[in-house]
Amino acid sequence: MALGEKVTEEKGKLTGMSIKSITAEGMTIEANFVGKVQGFGRFASGTNMASMTILQGPKTNRATGQGVIVTEDGESLPWHMSLIGKIVGDRRKDVGIATFSTLSQKYGWMNDTLFVLDLNLSADLSEYTDTAYEWK
Repeated sequence: MALGEKVTEEKGKLTGMSIKSITAEGMTIEANFVGKVQGFGRFASGTNMASMTILQGPKTNRATGQGVIVTEDGESLPWHMSLIGKIVGDRRKDVGIATFSTLSQKYGWMNDTLFVLDLNLSADLSEYTDTAYEWK
């Protein structure tokens, strides 16, 4: 696997959260976020609106998410992601893969590209930062 260039940096905040279930496997959380995306190269800057379902175990977590980035030039970039991570001190460190399914002609190249995410969240999910790389 080779990571390509860094395509985004993002910083955001939790906008809503609910506990859906607690089982022997862990706690299932639904969380909503809004973040500011700084794009690099051909990737656009904009606002990201996201929802995630997280299965939080004692030290590790798995998550799936979806959302849309609305670019500064008004395009919509819907995405899906899968993450796996762990708690390190007072932070959650996750790594994952994101895919896009946009109808935008300008950003259609994203539909054929995988993106690797390096996500860093506060333990209480109140804020996050992430960096995305194109997977070559």
